[in-house]
Amino acid sequence: MASISISTPTDAQRRRGPTWLQGLATATVISVFVLVIIGGVVRVTGSGLGCPDWPLCYGKVLPPLEYTAIIEYTHRFVASVIVGPLILVTAGIALARYRSDRWVWIPAAVSVPLLIVQGLLGGITVLTHLPGGVVALHLATAEALLATCVLIMVASFRTPTRLAATRPTGDRYYRWAIVGALSVYAVILSGALVTAMGATGACVTWPLCQGQAFPMNHLTAVHMFHRYVVLVLGLLLLYAAWRCWNGPTERSVTLRWLAVLTVATFVVQIIVGAATIWLDFQAHWRALHLTAATAVWTAAAGMAIVAYMDVRTTRAAPRLNREAVQDGQ
Repeated sequence: MASISISTPTDAQRRRGPTWLQGLATATVISVFVLVIIGGVVRVTGSGLGCPDWPLCYGKVLPPLEYTAIIEYTHRFVASVIVGPLILVTAGIALARYRSDRWVWIPAAVSVPLLIVQGLLGGITVLTHLPGGVVALHLATAEALLATCVLIMVASFRTPTRLAATRPTGDRYYRWAIVGALSVYAVILSGALVTAMGATGACVTWPLCQGQAFPMNHLTAVHMFHRYVVLVLGLLLLYAAWRCWNGPTERSVTLRWLAVLTVATFVVQIIVGAATIWLDFQAHWRALHLTAATAVWTAAAGMAIVAYMDVRTTRAAPRLNREAVQDGQ
């Protein structure tokens, strides 16, 4: 009597050559990361109104040869000419060719409206003359878009995937990974709040604020609130990374490396944050501070995505192997 068996792909079968989606998704993550950093440079150099109108710059396609205008125009150029098309093409390929894999097409579909919202917020930021709340929302949307692109990239290297037959039990390290990533996002938002309220330079010493652990002045209290958020949520992130590195169940090599990268970037971020204060909030250190924070967010988001996919999905068999077997064999 004949029966049908579905084979599980071996490691050799899983190793395929790079695809268009993998290349585009990786390039998109890199470009969005760079865009966030350029946005930080725009902010710390006071170039937000280098082009006081939008979408043109002084009513022209090309900016005048002026420092702040060139910086702001570079940000717009990268967003509209590089990031935008990459996201749209990546989403188009994902929606056209990977509709059977929700881990690919759903985040790809989400990335497009996020891109539109991000662009509109950029215009609103300029036209309303840089209100702190809109600037913070602009950054928050950019970081959310970056995480969405990371999800597409991770999924592109694992497709085809499907939900596992049973829910994971026992070690719930993937939940800690998700909480750790959300903690980093909260830290970034608290940092944006400090900038939006003009409290960046309120504390000129570190780790205490003018020798005080709990300053009473309004701006110094806002600044110290951010540091305490970093302390509490940072410990939570470190614990999440440890859970992803070590536990009663086997961890994938990718997840272990992401846990290490998350911890390493977080330590660098702490050092850069302290150096920014010790060196009188110089513009390049402030830009580096945002760069390090975005690097932590990228690593933590990747760690959470990989941890979740490791336990909640399984690789789909590439084909059905039909073999005729005899009864009893």
